[in-house]
Formats: sequence, C-alpha cells, structure tokens
Amino acid sequence: MEIKLITRDIEATDGLREYIEKRLSGLDRYSSHIIDAELILDEQRGRFLGELVVKVKGSTLTAKSQAKDPFSAIDELKDKMKSQLIKYEDKLKYHRA
Repeated sequence: MEIKLITRDIEATDGLREYIEKRLSGLDRYSSHIIDAELILDEQRGRFLGELVVKVKGSTLTAKSQAKDPFSAIDELKDKMKSQLIKYEDKLKYHRA
C-alpha cells in the first residue's frame, strides 16, 4: 500500500518515514479494498496533529489524533484506522449475506 505523506511545520526525516511505513503498512491485513492512503502531520503549539485518510471501495475513512510527539500520533492513528477498517469489512460481509 502506497502512503502519501504530507507534512506541515515539521520535517519528514528518514527515521520518521521508515516508522510510518513500518506502522501503517500492516493496514492491508484488515481490508483488501484499500485504494489509497494519505497521512497528514502538522505541528501546532508543541502538539503533533495527525490525520489519516484511507480511500476504500465506495467510502473514505478518516482518523485524527493529537500527541506530544509524532510517533505517538502515528500509533494512535493506526489503532483508530484499524477499528474503522474492521467495521467496514464487517459491514461488507454482513450486507452481502
């Protein structure tokens, strides 16, 4: 899964990019319908804001988080998106039945 990274007021270091790839590449396991993913990281007043937008077949899923460091924000985004993808797959599975 290709993840588009957009940063505002924060430098995207190689370590941060590797961490993002490592943490978010596993989202493919929860849905086979992922089309595109976009991660937006922003720093405001010493807090890191993250937004993860995942486009799936027929819908767009969004997760937002705030944390004191970008790594915690990414972890929180992954957990929130995981829940949304599982819910999305359940809807598809039970709707077809």
